[in-house]
Amino acid sequence: MLGQIAENFPSSSYAAIPKGLFNYGGGGVNAWRNLCGVPNGGAAMLKIVTNNGNVIDEYMAWYERTAFPTNAAYEDWADGGWTISDASKQPKDSAPMSVPKSLLCHSSHGRWLEAAGGADGAWVTAEFAGNAGAAGSDRCAKLVYDCVYKLAELVNDFMAGTIPTPVLDPSVDACLTSGCHGGAGGYDQAILDCAPHVAGKMKCDESCHQ
Repeated sequence: MLGQIAENFPSSSYAAIPKGLFNYGGGGVNAWRNLCGVPNGGAAMLKIVTNNGNVIDEYMAWYERTAFPTNAAYEDWADGGWTISDASKQPKDSAPMSVPKSLLCHSSHGRWLEAAGGADGAWVTAEFAGNAGAAGSDRCAKLVYDCVYKLAELVNDFMAGTIPTPVLDPSVDACLTSGCHGGAGGYDQAILDCAPHVAGKMKCDESCHQ
């Protein structure tokens, strides 16, 4: 997205941003399976373009609660919307979907593989000859497609004057007000006053506490 903005505004500061700057995020930061590279790079892009915390929060919360991947990338490719020279990397039709319930690569991808029937399941076996890594790459590529579409919507809405009110998972407020991760005060103040508590905005009940 930043590349397209830079092309449209070549004299702007966007053009000075290296195109591969956020490649480090792949595999959850250089394959550490930590913060997924899609919310990582997406949040950075939103900060650069909108400089608005609400927009970033809405994107992150949306990622947590949305079933991925949709079939949009496959349908767009099948309709000739884009091409790929490597036949082994062409998207598959109707991949299994799962809700990440976490921003962490390890957790998000693990839930998807479980929904797909596991490394020895029918989807991986039939579509990828048992290659779970290739199946995961197909899923993650489609996830990127879905998330870039959402980023475009958020940026366009922001430029039109619409600032979202992020809807965080209910478990977050429950955790903050229980005394587990903060006091009974307002959410933002609890974040600011988090020490020595561990306060955050990420879904609590299935990403941290299980």
